[in-house]
Amino acid sequence: MNEIPIKESNTASIIDFLDSFANFSKQLQKQRIVFFKAKTDGLLNGFNSLKNIINTFNEKEAVHYNIFEILNIRKAEVKTHTPFLTNLLKPNGSHGQKNLFLSSFIENFIPKEKRDNFILSDIEDYQIDAEKIIYSGIIDISIQSLSIRKKFGIIIENKLNAGDQEKQLFRYYKYLKERNYNENQTMIFYLTIEGNDPSSTSINDTLKNELKNKSILINLSYKNDIRSWLQNIIKDIKSDKVRYQIEQYLQIIKRF
Repeated sequence: MNEIPIKESNTASIIDFLDSFANFSKQLQKQRIVFFKAKTDGLLNGFNSLKNIINTFNEKEAVHYNIFEILNIRKAEVKTHTPFLTNLLKPNGSHGQKNLFLSSFIENFIPKEKRDNFILSDIEDYQIDAEKIIYSGIIDISIQSLSIRKKFGIIIENKLNAGDQEKQLFRYYKYLKERNYNENQTMIFYLTIEGNDPSSTSINDTLKNELKNKSILINLSYKNDIRSWLQNIIKDIKSDKVRYQIEQYLQIIKRF
């Protein structure tokens, strides 16, 4: 097959066309770069402005500063939650708010038909202990009356990470009965993150259901009950320092 000859003038035209197309492509690319650079610069400037605003706000408010997080004790049952809640419940606690927390706890969590049995006229008659050692174990939070006229016992079993011990709640209930508290003078709160039931290892199902029906055993949760309790009372706290600490505490509960 014979090749078709290409004239020199046609070759030059093709080369010129390709050169022109290459230059056009370069110009178009430059224009696109300029366009997108302008857009990117605008976004970057906006981001930097927003970042400066956030940094200025955080410098003043320190929104991420939380002493419980810094010390890595957010879920430390014994070192954090039990002593913190016990101090709040104590009318003579270092918070200085007298019986504000205790009264609201009783009002919020003890059934109405039993509530009067746990209200003392003299706040000095409340005996509140953390990690109370008894012959059959260690009670996380114990609230008892020192009054001769009105006796009662409240136990708060605090469970964050630890599992139930053998017959733990049964032993605590037996301890309260041996102190001659009747059904209306006895309360056991089982406090967990989600408000779970105690296991049959801690108390058998028959007795557990009986105590629940008599409003002696009540499940509480950090996520809902403790959180709501503190959120509702925070407006009544007179100390800015205490209010700030409660806000810090609420932050870690929200992250459970």
